[in-house]
Amino acid sequence: MARIETSLLTKQVYEVLREKIVAGEFMAGDKLDIYKLAEEFGVSRSPVKSAVDELVHDGLIEIIPRKGTYVTELDFTEFNEILDARLMIEEWAGKQMIDTISPQQVEDWGNMVREMDDILETSPFRFDAYNKLDMQFHSTLIEWTGNKKILELFSSLNTHVSLSRVVHSTSLESTIKRHKDHARLYEAMKNHDLTLFSEAITEHITSIKSEAKLRWDELTI
Repeated sequence: MARIETSLLTKQVYEVLREKIVAGEFMAGDKLDIYKLAEEFGVSRSPVKSAVDELVHDGLIEIIPRKGTYVTELDFTEFNEILDARLMIEEWAGKQMIDTISPQQVEDWGNMVREMDDILETSPFRFDAYNKLDMQFHSTLIEWTGNKKILELFSSLNTHVSLSRVVHSTSLESTIKRHKDHARLYEAMKNHDLTLFSEAITEHITSIKSEAKLRWDELTI
């Protein structure tokens, strides 16, 4: 029984820590104190250490010998490689679902787009709410394929993309521009149009790459 409880605690701590990193409460380069985290969460150090180990595996946390535990600093080359991997997975998922997606799944995807529309029209812009729904929109398509291993991989990739948006302060203007791709992806699935889907997801990822380069260049000037 104790092992089950510890496992549940680890999962809970993992989810909270990942959410704090993605939401920008813990920024890239921040040092994490396992003792303080355990005290904050009201748990022993064991589940915190286990959760940190999982986040190290995800690439969101790094442990530097004789220095400590830190939120991972983002590398532009690695980030581009992550986006390339994400594009490959999403194109694959589109091919898997384009002819088999159900009317209810299409409607669910459309509802997510409309929810994002509403968030974009709200002032002030709720970036965290939009970002979470954006991740859900993309992850849901992968989930529908039924391939759990690819979903796990995609989830880790999408988390890095989300983290980059927090670090580099994606503008509302660029978010609105890129949001149009979601509507195109939805229309492609609705009409079973693989060509449109491939074009839309490629442009979507390319847009993220272009903005990321601008942000990284600004930081290095």
